[in-house]
Amino acid sequence: MDSGVLSVVVTLVLIGFGIYELYNGIKQLVIHHKNKQEYMENHAKKYEFFEEYKLWFAIYVLVAVASFAAACYQMFVKNDGMYAIGFWVLCACCISFALDCLVKRRAWFYEDGFFYEKKYYRYRSVINVSKTNKLRPGFNVSFSKDPSMIVTRKMALKIKEKMQEAKENKKKRK
Repeated sequence: MDSGVLSVVVTLVLIGFGIYELYNGIKQLVIHHKNKQEYMENHAKKYEFFEEYKLWFAIYVLVAVASFAAACYQMFVKNDGMYAIGFWVLCACCISFALDCLVKRRAWFYEDGFFYEKKYYRYRSVINVSKTNKLRPGFNVSFSKDPSMIVTRKMALKIKEKMQEAKENKKKRK
C-alpha cells in the first residue's frame, strides 16, 4: 500500500473516531439532562445532590485545551497535519470524557431512591453493592429488575448510606 494512501486512511479513521467520541459524549449528556429535568419537574421532593466530578472534569478540560493548543501549533507552525489531527482527536476524546463526568459522577438522592445517569432507581430494588473483581476499579450495583451498573467508590458508599437511612426511616414510620 502506498504511504500516501495509508496516511489518508489513518487520517480518516482518526477523524471518524474523534467525531464518534464527541457525538457519543454530547448525546449521553443531552439524554441525561432531558431525563433529569423530566423527573425533577414531575417530582418536587427534597433531594441531596452528590457530586465528585470536579477534579476529573478539570483534568480532562486542561488536557483538551493543551491538545487544542498543540494541534494549532502543529498545524500552523510546524505544518504537520498528521500530528495536528492526532491532537484534535485527543482534544475531542477529552471533551467527551469531561461530558461523561457530568453524567456518571453526579447523583440526586431522595428519601426512597436516587437519580443516576438516565433514570431513577429505588433503594429497595438494589440487591447488592459490591467491589468489582475485574481490573477496572469500581463497585458493582446490582438491581432486581434493571441491569447492574459500575459506580465509583464514593458513589457506592453514598448509595449504601442512603439505603441504610431509608431502612431506618421505614422502621420509624411503622
